[in-house]
Amino acid sequence: MTLRWDQRSRVGTNVSYWLNQSLQGVPVEYLVVAGGAGAAANLGGGGGAGGYRSSTLGENSGGGASAEAKLVLNAGSYTVTVGAGGAGGAGGTSNSGVNGSNSVFGSITSTGGGTSNFNAAGTAGGSGGGSGHATTGAGGAGTSGQGYRGGNGGGSGYGSSGGGGAGATGQDAQASNAPATGGNGVRSSITGSATTRAGGGGG
Repeated sequence: MTLRWDQRSRVGTNVSYWLNQSLQGVPVEYLVVAGGAGAAANLGGGGGAGGYRSSTLGENSGGGASAEAKLVLNAGSYTVTVGAGGAGGAGGTSNSGVNGSNSVFGSITSTGGGTSNFNAAGTAGGSGGGSGHATTGAGGAGTSGQGYRGGNGGGSGYGSSGGGGAGATGQDAQASNAPATGGNGVRSSITGSATTRAGGGGG
């Protein structure tokens, strides 16, 4: 049995589904990805990707973890929440971005991505936000089994760092204010087509 729900127009809403009363103890594969973070304005690092949790056989969850156990469902109601992406900081200011929102499928919760901050360390999340321009602050931590940390700062003369992705850390700050790349996402074929999801934002 396969359950799929990918209705992007319903992002940020809760939808309940009922399983037929004759179904008991049904193991299902899932892929639950949270909303990515918005980045800070004015030289902030890249936003972190949303947390990535998968039980698909032969694939991985985020943060280098193996696939989780299948979720066993019984007849009843199950809530699905698709986490929205976080807003970026207002342009031309030192405002931070906003963390992504959590995504939920029954008992499985993926954590929203961590934002970046102006001239400061990144914020923790499913994957962490990158550190800002010209700071020695660390990238935000990722959540175990969901994503990686954001890139670390390099201090004066270094640019902003990349946000963490589900498949790799964000790139650390680069000399001469060069841009940094976000961490890679993770590839999955749960929908029947191989697609990479949950990459971090560039710094």
